[in-house]
Amino acid sequence: MKQINIKDAIGQALCHDIVRIVIGTVKERAFKRGHVIREEDIEELLALGKEHVFVMEPGDENLLHEEDVAYALYDLAAGDYMHNTLVNQGKVEAIADIDGMLQVDVERLRAINSIGQLTIVTKLNHRAVKKGELIAGMRCIPLLLDKREVEAAQAIAKNQPILQVKPFVIKTVGIVTTGTEVYTGRIADAFTPIIEKRMAPYGMKKVAHIIVPDDTNEIVKAIETMKTAGVDIIFCTGGMSVDPDDLTPGAISRSAETVVTYGLPVLPGSMVCIAYTSSGTPIVGLPGGVLFSEPTAFDVLLPRLAANDRITKEDCIAMGHGGLL
Repeated sequence: MKQINIKDAIGQALCHDIVRIVIGTVKERAFKRGHVIREEDIEELLALGKEHVFVMEPGDENLLHEEDVAYALYDLAAGDYMHNTLVNQGKVEAIADIDGMLQVDVERLRAINSIGQLTIVTKLNHRAVKKGELIAGMRCIPLLLDKREVEAAQAIAKNQPILQVKPFVIKTVGIVTTGTEVYTGRIADAFTPIIEKRMAPYGMKKVAHIIVPDDTNEIVKAIETMKTAGVDIIFCTGGMSVDPDDLTPGAISRSAETVVTYGLPVLPGSMVCIAYTSSGTPIVGLPGGVLFSEPTAFDVLLPRLAANDRITKEDCIAMGHGGLL
């Protein structure tokens, strides 16, 4: 790559994009990499502050152009249900093809971004994304990069994508409402309409609903009925605190093969119970805070639950960082 005076550049091909910026108004590509400079371009280039330009010349075969780096980073990072944009200003972007949950391998992402002067930038892990939404960008910092950095990134990726968009596959929902005051009709069930409203954007629909009194055996029986009905997920509402007469966590424990957690480092809504049946059906106990606040731990969990992304104890512990909603 060599620098030449703009007045001597006619007939030369640009080796990088040149950007036009109008503060507060526009940032756009004025000249594309590979553009062959014409005499009529000179005044515009000077107006953009370009008294010199850079053109390629035979050089070190170990150097990769920023555009080639950006495409290489997309290829090693991208998984299912996304596509790339054309390179622009040295950057390639990844776009979601479906509504779903973005899954980022944070550990490998951090390792790749630690190599040197290449970067992959993503939206937050486990967040819901829409079809057509920008989810990641890839570029390097210099115009030319030592190809060994890309090779190091490829070695970290190991032909396994860093990014995935997981479709929302949980569709049918069973709700078990606990509380003698609701069961007897003394107060109305305010919980179920809230759950239906918040899960609707994920394509989840209530197909079964049972109201039971504060009785462990009755709660267990209702959960078993939901399991037999084959719903994709079971939500239990009410009776989730530490009061002795709040029995829902114990009933969930009796009905599940695995209880991942009772309690999350997320506020509001920390008194959540997450469990799984032997067939992998999630059972989630939702605390009263969901009635009064938005967002809560329920909203944090919803994208993962809708994508049937199994939640571990380690995942729950990690939610403390950023868990103050």
